[in-house]
Formats: sequence, structure tokens, C-alpha cells
Amino acid sequence: MSTSPVTTPITAATPTFTGVSNYASSLQQVLTREVSIASLPLQSLQAGLTTLNNQQSALQGLDTSFSSLEESIGGIQSAVSSGLLGATVADTTIASATLASGAAPGTYSLEVNNLGAFSTALSVAGSTAVTDPTSQGITTAPALTLSLGGVDTTITPASSSLDDLESAINSQAGGQVQATLVNVGSTSSPDYRLSLQSVNLTTGAIDLTDSLGNDLISTSTTGEPASYTVDGAPPISSDTRTITLSTGLTVNLLGQSAADTATTIKVQTDTSALASAFSSFAQAYNSAADAVSAQQGQNAGALSGDSILLTLKGVLGQLGTYSNGTPANSLANFGITLDETGQLSIDTDTFSSAAASSFSTLLATVGDSTSGFLLAANNLLSSVEDPATGALTTEEAALTDQITSQQSQITAEQATVSQLQTNLTAQISQADATIASLESQVSYVTGLFAQFTGATNTQSNGLSTL
Repeated sequence: MSTSPVTTPITAATPTFTGVSNYASSLQQVLTREVSIASLPLQSLQAGLTTLNNQQSALQGLDTSFSSLEESIGGIQSAVSSGLLGATVADTTIASATLASGAAPGTYSLEVNNLGAFSTALSVAGSTAVTDPTSQGITTAPALTLSLGGVDTTITPASSSLDDLESAINSQAGGQVQATLVNVGSTSSPDYRLSLQSVNLTTGAIDLTDSLGNDLISTSTTGEPASYTVDGAPPISSDTRTITLSTGLTVNLLGQSAADTATTIKVQTDTSALASAFSSFAQAYNSAADAVSAQQGQNAGALSGDSILLTLKGVLGQLGTYSNGTPANSLANFGITLDETGQLSIDTDTFSSAAASSFSTLLATVGDSTSGFLLAANNLLSSVEDPATGALTTEEAALTDQITSQQSQITAEQATVSQLQTNLTAQISQADATIASLESQVSYVTGLFAQFTGATNTQSNGLSTL
């Protein structure tokens, strides 16, 4: 689960009050002080929202680390599912081998007698040389017949252009013949032709005629099947160079063997893929452990004191010290150990040695989706990563709800403060206007009094000292 932290809202600045009385600055101070006092709860709410956002961000970091850890378990599962077998070919110029589900250990002797050949054909020249295959072609007939070994397929191109004829053959007869365009002329004087090749190794000839009865093939060469021998048995013919040598063992024929010379193909135990998968698991484990540690200690993160940290440490502890009941059935027995700092590592030499001497024990320890380490790991990580019930996802959802609630409170409080500002500004403006009016009256009366008494008015807002 991943949600973006909510941005903390910013409190609107206190509006500047511009009065006309001599007490305007004092009134501005009153307004500022009252709004500041009213804003204290809002500031507290905003501080709380910042804390929640930081916690959410920290949880998302932990979530990412434990998701990667969960993915690394999938890598171990894939390595086990492959059967922990590897295939080697003594002479890689003769063949290559790949394994799939169902493969079993075994040794095979393969001799490639003949790689075989594909049937090919080249179209005739157009009435004029085809220099632009997008607009020119070799026939204007709306339909053609493609023949391979006497089996006919009707071809209906979108137009008479050579480009459309090529596309039509590949889409309408692609399972039998593949078409390409080839320039048999020069760069300055091109002459595009249609080049056809059978999909399989076959002795059948390729022909192409149009509905007007015109033969559109100038040259045609028939192919032949491949031939190979396995373990000295009689030769086997194949219409493809990709053969199934045994259940789960596919071999690609690459070259012809020297006379009476066979190459050896071996399918045998290979734990290198599993070792690599456990190495990736150790890296993901250490990243997750570091992410948890960053939230604890002297420079603890936003989740300091949160019980989720104990939960995650418990999961990591069980993963790093997994044992299926006995020391022989533990990860440590195969060189996968925790050091004093809580970091997981794999000693590949120890792993290879232990795997070679105790392969069946390794398989039992690692297990699968129903047993062993893989079952335990999947259950442990599901307890924190399950979309509905996982500890991390559940806490993230709860934090999101808290953030939403906090935002609502902040919005309401902001509205309250804004209304207070509006009301106070109106009241203070009215008070300032009243004071300014009184000041004007005082000044007027003082001036009159001065005229009758001859006193000098030295104050702009009151009686002068006589």
C-alpha cells in the first residue's frame, strides 16, 4: 500500500489594519494578539499533521523494503521450481540446451547428421522493375495461390503493391511460408522481388500463381529435413532444428557433427541459481533490517516507540535464523547466517559444499509453497504485507484516516480563525473611525478655546497647557 503524505496547510497571515486615528498602531497590536491566540490550536493541529505525515513517509519506506524482501522470496521459489538443474553441452558449436519443468538428471549423446534446409523461392520481375514496393507490384490480380509441397493457400492482398503482397502472405500463410522483400538491383537502380522461405525444414517446393494463371516464381529450391542421432539409435528426421530430447529438455541444433562424432549433453544438479537467489534475499533482508534500525536508537525516526517496529524485527529474526527443526535443516548449515550486527550473508563456498553433500536436505530445508523455509517466509511476510490484513498495510490505512481527520479539523479551525479575523477587523475599524471622529472634535473645541483665551495650542488632540 502506498499513499502520498498530505501537505500541511499554511495559516493565512494576519491582515494589516490601516487606521486613521492616533491609536491605529495600538489597535493593530490588539488584532495581531487576538488572532495569534486564536491560532494556537491551529498551530498545534498542524504540528500534529506534520508528525503524522512523517510517520506515514517512514511507514512507506518500510513497506517498500519489505515488499522487496517478499519479491526476493519469489526468486528463491523460481529457482526451486526450475528443479535446481543445469544443462551443459560439450561442443557448443553443435547444439545448445534449455531446461523446463519436468526435466531430470541425465546424460545424452547427440550427433547432428544434417542441419536440413528450408525451401526457398524468388519472384519473377515485374513488367517493369519494381523500384517502389509501396506502390508497384508484380501482378494486378486480386487473388493469388501460394503452394508449398502441393498444399495451396489463397492469398488476398490489400492492393497490388509488393509491400501489401508480402504482408498478406505473412498474415494469411505465415504458418507455412514467410515472405520478405529483397533488392536484386543496385542502389541507384533497385529491383525489388519477393523472397519466400518455408517455416519448416521440408522437401516441398514453393510456388505462387495469380488468378490470371500467371506463375510468379522465377527460381525455387526445395529443402530437406534435419537429421540427428541420439545415443547411437537410428537417425531421426525433424522438420525443425529445435528438438525435444527428453521431458523438459529442449535442444537447438546449431551445426553438423564431424562424421561419427557425437557431443555429450548433461543435465545435472546445479545450485548456482539458488545461491544467487539467496544472495539477492540477503541483500533485501539487510535493506529491510537497516530501514527498521533507522527508526530506533539515539537518532530514532518518526516511528520511534511504535509497536510495528517490534513486529517487523520479529519477522526478520525468524527469517534470518530459520531452522526446520534441526541444525542440519537450518539456513546456517548452508552458509546463510546472521552476524552480530543483524546483517545476513551467504558464504557461497559453504553453500555449494553443503548442497553437494546434502542435496536432499537442502531441498527439504528450502521447501516450497507448502513446506520448509519458503512456506514460513511467505507466511511471515504476508503477515506484514497482505493488502487486507498485513501489519504494515493496516497501520498505513489507519494513518491515512488520521491524516484525513486532522485535515478536516485544520480546515474547520482555519475557518474559525478567518472568521475571527474578519469580525475583529470590522470591529476595530469601527472603533478607529469613532476615535478619529472624537479626536477631530477635541481638536476643534481646543482651537475655539484657544481663540477666546489667546492660549497657544501645542497639542493636536487636546487642550494646551495654559
